[in-house]
Amino acid sequence: MKAIILAGGYGTRLRPLTLTRPKAMLPLAGKPILQHILEYLPKHGFDDVFITTNYKRDQIEGFFKDGEKFGVKLTYPEESVPLGTAGSIKNVEKHLDETFAVIQGDNITNLNLKKVLKFHREKNGIATIALIHVKNPSSYGIAELDSKSKIVKFIEKPKPEDCFSNLVNTGLYIFEPQILDHIPKDKAYDFSKNLFPKILELDHNIYGYQEECFWIDVGHPVNLLEANNWMLNNLKKPKISETVENKGKVFGPVIIEDDVSIEEGVKITGPVFLGKACQIRADSVVKSNTVLEEGVIIGKRNRLSGAIIFKHTISDEDSKFNECLIGENCKFGPSTNIGQYVMIGANCVIGHHVNIESGSRVWPNIKIKSNCVINGVLEYSI
Repeated sequence: MKAIILAGGYGTRLRPLTLTRPKAMLPLAGKPILQHILEYLPKHGFDDVFITTNYKRDQIEGFFKDGEKFGVKLTYPEESVPLGTAGSIKNVEKHLDETFAVIQGDNITNLNLKKVLKFHREKNGIATIALIHVKNPSSYGIAELDSKSKIVKFIEKPKPEDCFSNLVNTGLYIFEPQILDHIPKDKAYDFSKNLFPKILELDHNIYGYQEECFWIDVGHPVNLLEANNWMLNNLKKPKISETVENKGKVFGPVIIEDDVSIEEGVKITGPVFLGKACQIRADSVVKSNTVLEEGVIIGKRNRLSGAIIFKHTISDEDSKFNECLIGENCKFGPSTNIGQYVMIGANCVIGHHVNIESGSRVWPNIKIKSNCVINGVLEYSI
């Protein structure tokens, strides 16, 4: 069956990381976000997949190619200008002659898509929206259902005082091809703001499927880290390559890939992912929910907890990384301290005794001299 992944966003809430990578290619538990989605869809019978994207699409196409390696057939529709969520689907119209699914390229979930499809066919509507309960619904589209699960009211991102429901739109849909008749061609058009209100006005049947499951939009650094933690905490047992050189101590579920070097005095507490050719120098501590991509080098006596560090970044001795997101090819001098929810772009060079405070962002290619304190957004070298 066919599915469409919407992966055309610019990922502005995740800048500076998305200034050099498309959001869908950011790492979660050692794999790009999009790879997790491509592994999820075939398990539910969807193996003919279209990826709608334009921002840095060459990185996505170059990594996934035709999809054969991932057990799917991949097609990348041409979209010269952004067409919005619904407009992107209209752009694929000639390929959609049967019931199909749509999923956002920044959503991680264990929702049972087979059950959604079964529900959709039983209800015989034009569309089914997967819904979940959340505590704060004002950041999402919210729906009200009647006794037969038909959506009778839908509003996108209402003010907190206007929320009539805590059932929110997950961005996962099952559609009949007839839905495409209501989307204008070659025009930016949105599901929640334009299409769904129009369909309800025309009194077509849209149903809401409810399921208690894990679901998160990873378009925010806090959510990206939460999704990473959820995936790592689903690890059941260690998976350690035979080529790992380990002189330290490893506890709990971990994935350690080829040619990783762990020196004496190192303590690693899973769940943790260490990519190929990583080096953890003597007496460092790597705590749970940490991810190091390929070629990362961690200096002596470092302390890492819940950090995601991209490829080939190097830290010197006596540094701390706490629940942060660090871009590729960065270099950190000794005694640096990186606070919670910090995001640092690619190719940055950080001097010694630098403190980057919680929530700060550093743009790519920045140089920070020694003995600095950074609090806020840094777009120029200092």
